[in-house]
Amino acid sequence: MEKKKMGNDYNQSNEVLYNTDNDLASPFGPDDQRGNLNYIDNKKVINALKIPEKGKVYRMSHTVFNGMADRPTHGPYFFDLLLRPYDNGFTEKYENKYGPSLGRIEMCDHTGTHLDALSHMAYNNKFYNNINVNEIITNTGYKKLGIENAGPAVTKGIMVDAAEANGTDVLEGGYAITENEVKKFLKDNNIDLEPGDAIFFHTGASKFFSEPEKYDKFYDISAGIGYKLAKYLEHMKVSITGSDTPSSEVVPPENANTRLPVHQYLIAKAGIYIIDNLSLHRMAKDKVYKFLFVCSPIPFKGATASPVSPLAII
Repeated sequence: MEKKKMGNDYNQSNEVLYNTDNDLASPFGPDDQRGNLNYIDNKKVINALKIPEKGKVYRMSHTVFNGMADRPTHGPYFFDLLLRPYDNGFTEKYENKYGPSLGRIEMCDHTGTHLDALSHMAYNNKFYNNINVNEIITNTGYKKLGIENAGPAVTKGIMVDAAEANGTDVLEGGYAITENEVKKFLKDNNIDLEPGDAIFFHTGASKFFSEPEKYDKFYDISAGIGYKLAKYLEHMKVSITGSDTPSSEVVPPENANTRLPVHQYLIAKAGIYIIDNLSLHRMAKDKVYKFLFVCSPIPFKGATASPVSPLAII
């Protein structure tokens, strides 16, 4: 596979994530727990529903399976059949030859394609909207900012094919997608980025998800959203972002003395939700760049994320 790595536009010298204690405050008020999903109002939903013309639906999530690639800190996904059709003698006992099956799942809330909650990232022990970690934490989840507060999202979706824009099928690990190339891609495809939009990035990693031995490497080194691009996404008031890699952001980070700074900035500072491990290669092949986006996380109370299976409808 062809790869490409280009110079990043990030300047490490004087970059500071936050300057004051109030930098995490929500523009939607001190009680806000939804962040930029608030930009998806009734008008936004109605306008988004007008986008589809063909009625074609793309599933933007990967299949989840035993043995799939995952971070060591997430632990493995495990599915086991709990009840088989012939267990308990049901087939012989009932006239209708009754035969149920049930399964049991063990997983992290960040398994596979997942939507991060605003409780996923903190800065100096403070979450989005200046919420103190120690004031809301319990052994069974967070009292505030859990994924149940997100709710469903129905909005305009945009996919930027960063790999195609750079003339390659897979971007080299460590390449930070820039604000300028995103602006150019949107302009070239006559797409306006507006408040409440969901915008995602195809790096080329998506097609390897079903092969753990190949996808595993993207946990340690991958292309993704750069820090300056994250600030641009905040400025544009997007609701959700993400990419087809495990971290969505560039790995390793542009500033070597940080860890997942783009995640931290987007979630804790900007109130923007992130979807990691998106399946985007089929959409990239069909050049699907603008669509109706539909995503509804499972409302696990107090959870830091939820596995999701978003839809792109054209």
